[in-house]
Amino acid sequence: MTTDHRPPKNLVQQVLGQWPLALVLSGVTVGLFIVFLGHWRAGSTLMGAAITVGGLLRLMPQQRVGLLAVRNRAVDSILLLGVGIGVIILAWWIPPNR
Repeated sequence: MTTDHRPPKNLVQQVLGQWPLALVLSGVTVGLFIVFLGHWRAGSTLMGAAITVGGLLRLMPQQRVGLLAVRNRAVDSILLLGVGIGVIILAWWIPPNR
């Protein structure tokens, strides 16, 4: 059995290694801001798209996704894709106010 003796990462490397989570959280934050401005459908669509991107990133083989990897790849991908696509469908299913 071989052990990998890489030097520990410094703080900057650790933070930059979390770019997939930062991407998803940024999309959700911007989406919430858009909802707050009164454009609920566009904001909800952006939030769903950001979560779906997280699910797609988790599906990619040999891709380090940092804190997006919580469980095994299949469970993480199914949950993220299901929630993301569900939010998008729900946002467009609700009829607009007249």
